[in-house]
Formats: sequence, C-alpha cells, structure tokens
Amino acid sequence: MDRLNLMVLLIIASFVLMGAGFNYREQKWGPALLGLGILSMLSTLFYKLQITFG
Repeated sequence: MDRLNLMVLLIIASFVLMGAGFNYREQKWGPALLGLGILSMLSTLFYKLQITFG
C-alpha cells in the first residue's frame, strides 16, 4: 500500500469516527469517539510531516 492510499484510509476512518461520535454525543462514549476521530485526523498531519521532512 503506498503512502497516498494510507493517508486516504486514515482520513476516511477519521471522518467515520467523528461522524459516529457526533451522532451519539448524548451518550457517554460519543465525545470519546469524536475526540478519537480528531486525534486520528491530526495523525494524518503528523504522518505527512514525517514523509515530507523525515
């Protein structure tokens, strides 16, 4: 799997986690999923920085 496919997969998974977390925001675990989605979205940024500068 090349780097572009991995980045796209991470972004799609992040959006799914954020969407599920937003839909279940009244539940106890909804904001946790939302936060996990945000962290995984930031991980794509750090991965791209590692590819570019590392």
